[in-house]
Amino acid sequence: MAGRILNRRELRKQADQAEQSGPDVSGPAATVATPEAAAGRKAGTAPKVRKPRKPKAAPRMRALWCVYDGGMKEVALFDFNQRAAAEEKLAALLARQKGVYFLQIVKQPMPEAEPAVAPSVA
Repeated sequence: MAGRILNRRELRKQADQAEQSGPDVSGPAATVATPEAAAGRKAGTAPKVRKPRKPKAAPRMRALWCVYDGGMKEVALFDFNQRAAAEEKLAALLARQKGVYFLQIVKQPMPEAEPAVAPSVA
């Protein structure tokens, strides 16, 4: 079972009273490092500054028309400029087979183009 919810205002008042009645810790003695901590550090070494990572560029995407069946399985993929062919395929599937088929646009990452190798002249 959950415990009783405490009154946060009362807790805050108690914390403020404890701060006011407690000893002042912000004196110069508090800022001096302990000898154990100073001995643990190497003399003359500055902390290493890490450079932030360069964010990766998002991959280039291409748009395709995809014909899906009722189970969201890809039946056919067409380039974006071949919408007429995609709609023909969709009409053929709907006329030939019973079931649900639909056309939807899909974005996929573009394949990496391999650098062209120049033929060497011998």
